[in-house]
Amino acid sequence: MTYNGWRNRETWLINVWFGDNWECVHDVENTMEFVEEEFEKLPTWVQDFIDGEAIDWDGLRQHVREIEKEREEYA
Repeated sequence: MTYNGWRNRETWLINVWFGDNWECVHDVENTMEFVEEEFEKLPTWVQDFIDGEAIDWDGLRQHVREIEKEREEYA
């Protein structure tokens, strides 16, 4: 099952909110660290509403690698 071409809604939302600023895979790593740190700051009852484990970080990294490859091909 997919959501707007992504594995799930959680992964799609990460791309919507952060993806425009990614230039390389390292940027995805930084986003992952940021999201995980901010998640931990939320009250436990709010954390229960969010499935942070559902985010497909590998899929997001692959997406950025494909963009990097396209950029290199057309440079």
